[in-house]
Amino acid sequence: MSDTTIGSPEIVAAAVRQGLASPQAEVRGAKLLAGGAMHDSWAADTGADELVVRLSPPARDDAAKSRAEFAVMKAAYERGCRSPKPIFVGENERGQTFMLMTRMPGDTNPRQLTTSPDYADARVALIDHLAEDLVKLHSVRPGEIDVPMRTPAPTEDPLLSAALLQFAEYDKQKLSPHPVVEWGLRYVVRNCPNLKPQTRPVHIVHGDLRTGNIMYDKQGLTAMLDWEGTHAGEAEEDLSWFCTRVWRFNRKDLAAGGVTDRETWLKAYERHSGETIDRERMKLWEVLQNVRWSVITMMQARQHMDHVMDSHEHAAIGRRGADTELEVLRLITGREVA
Repeated sequence: MSDTTIGSPEIVAAAVRQGLASPQAEVRGAKLLAGGAMHDSWAADTGADELVVRLSPPARDDAAKSRAEFAVMKAAYERGCRSPKPIFVGENERGQTFMLMTRMPGDTNPRQLTTSPDYADARVALIDHLAEDLVKLHSVRPGEIDVPMRTPAPTEDPLLSAALLQFAEYDKQKLSPHPVVEWGLRYVVRNCPNLKPQTRPVHIVHGDLRTGNIMYDKQGLTAMLDWEGTHAGEAEEDLSWFCTRVWRFNRKDLAAGGVTDRETWLKAYERHSGETIDRERMKLWEVLQNVRWSVITMMQARQHMDHVMDSHEHAAIGRRGADTELEVLRLITGREVA
């Protein structure tokens, strides 16, 4: 086995024993799970527990980020969110960062969720479940998390803070100029001062809540997954990322994750939170989130081209920015452009 190997049944078994602090634990059935573009996730059983070991490849290994993710998952789980129970985060003897958590029931297939008649009832229930769990998550304040994480400055608008971060990331990742991306970023920055002042305190957000990062069954939501992007921000960030065009799959007519329309999604959150979502702020967040996805496509392409992570999938994703730029134009102009 080479030093670049990410995982194997033996590595997974050792991680389970380390995470459970049980050197004699019998570990069986270790197998690589489907999905996981950024990390490798392995299922493993001990007889008493069904577990997942998530291993970070060298190009994605960030111990500090994994510890923040673990801390937020723990807080969310304790708040009653539908989430895996986090058990351990740390490094194995090979120096790989890994996380151990419980394995949740359900499916992640986004196309089945968004299109199958068999899941029509699940789609209705899932929106309510997601809104309910987001409200629980958003009750967590940054001070409750005992590890550093990205947080807007005390007097800074979270939306403006996120826009400036995307400007910097775009300058870093672009392979060529993208006028629509630049226009979208300037549009958000220019219009932030015109919004009603935000009075809610910043709180923890998931950061990557989308179709494909949730587990479901025919009764609705079973788990929110992939908390790697968690940080401090505001509710509109999670609500708008779920509405980004790329996560609608075969249901472009349903803005909220290909599952329901935007208003139904926002009203579900308002019902559970007792708060009102500013639609103008939400629009700017949607513009920014579509820009964010376009920048991610640039990053994926660059990682492949620079041989940081040779991947045909990354190369293919790098070609998808144009669709998102059309969505930015549509959102800003209010006209169908494709």
